[in-house]
Amino acid sequence: MAAAQPHSRLRRLLWLLAVALWALVALYPISTGLSRTIGVALFVVCWCGFLALTWSRKYLRVVLIGVSLFAAGLLLLPARTPPAADSLRADYVAGLRRYGGVTYIWGGESFKGIDCSGLIRRGLIDALFCRGVRTGNSGLVRGALSLWWHDCTANDLRQGRGGLTAPLLETPSLNELDHTRILPGDLAVTRDGIHILAYLGDRQWIEADPFLGKVVTVSVPATTNQFFASPMQIVRWSVLAH
Repeated sequence: MAAAQPHSRLRRLLWLLAVALWALVALYPISTGLSRTIGVALFVVCWCGFLALTWSRKYLRVVLIGVSLFAAGLLLLPARTPPAADSLRADYVAGLRRYGGVTYIWGGESFKGIDCSGLIRRGLIDALFCRGVRTGNSGLVRGALSLWWHDCTANDLRQGRGGLTAPLLETPSLNELDHTRILPGDLAVTRDGIHILAYLGDRQWIEADPFLGKVVTVSVPATTNQFFASPMQIVRWSVLAH
């Protein structure tokens, strides 16, 4: 027993170190392929380590195994019929609004800091994941994780990379756009593909503005915002088109 105690203490220390490293990665505002890979690996290590450390506690073990099986089911079970586009579109708009006022950080994709494409992606990731977990729809959860894992730029969304978006129309500017031709959740990308905004409805747009340094909601017409006077390509998320 005396010999086993130092090993048990060492395992706890290693687990705490893994948790601390995972927290550092999770709190880092910039999202990259490397940070996502490290974050996932550390999360798995932390989860398995916690399960191993608490294995002797029967009820906690049962709960943790149950949560693990539920998570595995959400990842592996066949997808259910997707929700109506209007319902998911409302979730997306609500998800975008939650990031209002968040600081602009290039490469950011969280409440700690976010950029223009990060905001557009994160709103949909949150909408898909939350609804997927709430309704047990594994297809939505996998869609959220895929969108999170495979980063894409404003220009990628303008070009419809991977079938993520579909083109709707072009406009000389958002100030001149006929807003009756678009729906909440539609996206506007500058012609050079360097900036993207999302439509909230009621002639309001949301963007992570690099000049203002935060996420803002802007009503049309906007005479002091240069992006609203620029030529735009309007596109729609494919998942919101059905």
